[in-house]
Amino acid sequence: LKLAARKGVMLSDPVGHSQYCFTLLTSYIVNTPEAMMLAGVGGKTSPVTMAMYKQFGDSFRHEPRTKSTTLAQLRVIRTRADLNNIKAFFREAQKFHLNGVSEPFFEDWVVSEPSHFLTPETLHHIH
Repeated sequence: LKLAARKGVMLSDPVGHSQYCFTLLTSYIVNTPEAMMLAGVGGKTSPVTMAMYKQFGDSFRHEPRTKSTTLAQLRVIRTRADLNNIKAFFREAQKFHLNGVSEPFFEDWVVSEPSHFLTPETLHHIH
C-alpha cells in the first residue's frame, strides 16, 4: 500500500476501464492504547492532539499531533541519544511524551497524517 501511495498502481473501475490510482491511508480504526502506540506517544498523552491528560477537559481543541512534529521530535532525540542505548533513547523520548518508537510506520507513507487517519473504535469510545 505504501508503494502504491507513492508511485501509483493501475486498477480497474466498475465498468472495466483502467485508472491510475494512489492508495491513501484514510482510516485506521483503533482503541486508545493502539492509537497511542501507532502515533508513537506515551503516558497519558493524546494520540491525535498535543494535549496531556491534565488538558483533556479544556474547552478548546489543542493543536493536532502532526506527522512533521513527531518526526522532528524524533530527529532531536536521535541527536541526544544513541538508538542502540535503549534506556537513554527512551528517557529522551519521554521528554517529548513519546513512547520510544524510533521509526513510526507512517514515517514514509506519503500524505499520511495520524491526527486524521486514527479513527476511534466506536465500541470503546461511545457508550
